[in-house]
Amino acid sequence: MADCIIDSGYNLDCASIGGLESVWIGSYSGSTSYAYDVDNVVTGATGANDVYKMEMDIEYGGLEQTGGFSRENGTVFYESKLSVKFIELDKDLRNLIIKLGRAPIYAVVKSNAGHTYILGVESAGRATEGTASLGVAQGDMNGATLTFTWKSQNGAYLMDESVLGTDITVA
Repeated sequence: MADCIIDSGYNLDCASIGGLESVWIGSYSGSTSYAYDVDNVVTGATGANDVYKMEMDIEYGGLEQTGGFSRENGTVFYESKLSVKFIELDKDLRNLIIKLGRAPIYAVVKSNAGHTYILGVESAGRATEGTASLGVAQGDMNGATLTFTWKSQNGAYLMDESVLGTDITVA
C-alpha cells in the first residue's frame, strides 16, 4: 500500500475563512505533467493549457471535496465540486456557459484563506449542474450558476502560487 502510514498529527490553528477569492479555468490536457515537493504540493507544470480568470464577487465560488471510502472494495477516491456564480446573462456569458458545459476542464482556485489549489491533475472535470436564470422579481439573480465535478484518487492538490502565471499561463 502506498502512503498509508500515519506519521504525523494535526495541530488546531487559529480561525480560518471559507470561500474562494479567484477561479481560473482552462481546457484539460491528459499530457500535462506536474512536479511535486515532499508534501505533494504542485511546484511545476509542463504542457499545461492556458487558464482564464473567471471574475466573481465575494461568496460566489466554493470548493467541496467528499471522500469515498469502500472497505468492501478496498477503494478510496475523492469527488471535488467547484461551484461558481456569474452575474448578468448576456450573449458573452451564454456562450461561455455553453463552452464550459461541453469541455473537459482543469481549474486553479485561490481560497479566501490564501491557499492555491489545482483540480484536474489526475482527471478532467466536467460540468455536472447548471442553471441560467433571468429571475422573476427585480431583486432576483440575473445570471448563471455552474458546478464542475472531478473524481480522482487524491482530490485537489495544493499548488505553489508561483506556478500560476509561469508554468500555467493566464490568458
